[in-house]
Amino acid sequence: MHDLRVSRRFVSHVIKRHKDWIEMLGLETGEEITNFIRQVLKNPDKIYKDKIRDDVTYLLKRLDSYFLCVVVVGKIAVTAYLISQEKYDKYRKNRWVER
Repeated sequence: MHDLRVSRRFVSHVIKRHKDWIEMLGLETGEEITNFIRQVLKNPDKIYKDKIRDDVTYLLKRLDSYFLCVVVVGKIAVTAYLISQEKYDKYRKNRWVER
């Protein structure tokens, strides 16, 4: 998934709303967060499309017993949050289709 954008707005959003994974990884700066997300976008463990919205893609990276779910709309990363195996199984069944 090349040519995807990670904006300052994205970084501000995840710092404000989803800092659990940032702290878990020991990331401290916006640049570190951006670089980590770019690596996830380039090399995710799993990629799914949304069953309803064609323009939404979910890129997942395994982090210990969780998955980091990066949500991309079009070519722009809009959020990233941790999900448990239980949530992964639920989304996989009800919301995602393999790409």
